[in-house]
Amino acid sequence: MKDLTPEHPELEREIIKTVEAGNVLDETKQHEQALIYYDQAWGMLPEPKTDWEMASWIASCHVNAHMDLEQYTLAKPWAEMALQTRGSDINTGPWIELGIVCMRLEQHDEAFAHLNQAYAYGKERAFQGSPRDVLQYYKEQKMKREQN
Repeated sequence: MKDLTPEHPELEREIIKTVEAGNVLDETKQHEQALIYYDQAWGMLPEPKTDWEMASWIASCHVNAHMDLEQYTLAKPWAEMALQTRGSDINTGPWIELGIVCMRLEQHDEAFAHLNQAYAYGKERAFQGSPRDVLQYYKEQKMKREQN
C-alpha cells in the first residue's frame, strides 16, 4: 500500500477533508448524504485505487453507512474492498465488517469464515465495538460446525 503524502500531499488533504465531512453527516444519521462524500473521495483516488492506503478507510466508511441503512448487498463489495486493501494483516476490523455483512445477508458459511479469521487474531477482543449479536452468532456457528 502506498501513502499519498509523498506524491500527492494536496490531494491527500482534500480526500481527508471530504471523508471527514462525510463522517460528520454519517454520525448525525444522514447516511445517504455521507455516501455522496465517500463516493467523491473514492473518485479522487488515483488509479489503481486499491494501491493506496486510504482505499481501506474510504471503503470502510462506505460499509458503515450502507450497514446503517441496512443495505447489506451494497455494503458487501465495499467490505470486500476494505479487507483487500487493509494496511495490516492483524487488523481485524475488515474481517468483522465483512462477516457482519454476510451474516445479515444470511451467507452463513462466508460469514463464519470471516468472523473466524478475526477470532483467530484477536479472540473475543476482536469483537469489541461490534453489535452484541455478532460474537454470539459466531459462537453458535462455531458450535454447530464442531458438532458436524
